[in-house]
Amino acid sequence: MRVLFTTWAPGGHLVALVPLARAFLAAGHQVRVAVPGGCAAAVARAGLMPVPAGVLPRALGTPPPVARGARGIWPADWPVRPGVLGPEQHGALRALGDRWVAIAEAMAQGLVAYARCWQPELVVHDASTYAGTVAAAALGVPAVGQLWGSTALLRLDRQRLAGPPLPGLARLMRRYGADPAREPELWLDPCPPSLALPSPERRLPVRFVPYESPYDAAGEPSYGPVRPGPGPGRIRICAVWEDAAGPPEAVRVALRAAEARGVEVVRLGSAAEGRPPAGPLHRMLPGCRAVLHQGGGAAVLAAAVAGVPQLIVAPRPEQRLNGARVALTGAGAHTSADLLDGSPRTARAAGAQLARDLFALLEQPSYVVAARALREEARSMPGPEAAVARLTTRPEDIRKAPHAW
Repeated sequence: MRVLFTTWAPGGHLVALVPLARAFLAAGHQVRVAVPGGCAAAVARAGLMPVPAGVLPRALGTPPPVARGARGIWPADWPVRPGVLGPEQHGALRALGDRWVAIAEAMAQGLVAYARCWQPELVVHDASTYAGTVAAAALGVPAVGQLWGSTALLRLDRQRLAGPPLPGLARLMRRYGADPAREPELWLDPCPPSLALPSPERRLPVRFVPYESPYDAAGEPSYGPVRPGPGPGRIRICAVWEDAAGPPEAVRVALRAAEARGVEVVRLGSAAEGRPPAGPLHRMLPGCRAVLHQGGGAAVLAAAVAGVPQLIVAPRPEQRLNGARVALTGAGAHTSADLLDGSPRTARAAGAQLARDLFALLEQPSYVVAARALREEARSMPGPEAAVARLTTRPEDIRKAPHAW
C-alpha cells in the first residue's frame, strides 16, 4: 500500500507522524513524506523519505502575534462551547486558522501534483496541514488526520470553530474540484480518554510513542547517555520551556526557590538558561518527581506516559486547555502565563505562588496517585502497529467505520 504523509513544519508537527510512518514501513508498506523544502532534512533524519511540497513564505513561519497573546478567560471546555468565547478570542483563533489556510495554499499545488503522480491510497496529515485533505479529495482517497496530543480537536478550519469552512479553505478545495465541506474521515488521537474532550468527529485512539532523532541538524549525535537518577534522599524535577525568549521571571523565581530547598532541577529547552541541553524530555522524566512545562501536547503526553505530576504554566490558548484538563484529572496543576506578567515585585510574588504549587506536587500523595492512574490509561492504548492494521485492511472502509472504533 502507498501511504503519503504530509506536514508543513518539523518539531511537534513532524514528530507526531513519525511513529505511525515507521509502523507502516515496518509492515511492508511504501511511505513518502511530503513537506516544504525547509523540512526535508528533518524527515530524512527520522529515517523517512521526503518529497517536495511547495515553499512556505518566510512570513508564515511564526504564529501571528494576536494568536500568541490572546487574553481573557478560556474555559476548560471552550473547543466544544465556542459560544463562551468573546470577539478577541475568536479573532485570535481565526488568525491562526487563516495562517494554516495560507500554508495549505502554498503547499497545495506541489502536493497535489506529486500525489497525482505517485497515486497514494491513503493520505495522513497532521492536524494543521489542511493541504493533506485537499490532496486526498483531489485524488478521491481517504484522508486521516493525526492529532498532536491536544485534549481537544481544534477545528480552526471552521468559522467560529463550529461553522462552515473558512472562506480561503473553501476556495482552495473548489480549485481542485473538491467539496468544500470535505474533511478527514478519521482522526488518530494519542490523548488518553480521561484528558480528551468529547467531539462528534470519529477518532481512533493510538498510544503516544516518544520520538527522538539520534542526530542534530549537523549530523552529530544529539544526546549522550541517560542521566543517572538522583542521589539518595534527593528530589529531582524537570523544567521545560520551548519559547526562545526563555521562561518568565516568575518561573525562574520558582525554580530557584526549589533549588534553595535542595531540589535538583533538570532544565531543558530555553529553561536551560545557557546550560548544555539535558536531552529529550522522555529520557529525563524517569526519576523525576514533577515536571514544569508550557502545556504542549508532546510534553503533556510524555509526562502522562511516565506517570509524573505536571505543573503547567501555559501562554497560549491550546496550552491552557491542556493544563486545565490535566488539573481536572488531579495529575497536576495549571496556571495561565498571563498571570505572571508585571513588575519584578509582582514576579517575585507570582514565583512564590508557583513554588508553592510545585511543592504541593512533591508533597501531596494525591497528585502521584492520579498521575500513575493516567500513566496506566495512556500505556493501555493501542500502539501505532494496531492503527496500521486498522487502516490497511480495507482503506475504503475508513469512510464507513463507526463513530467509536
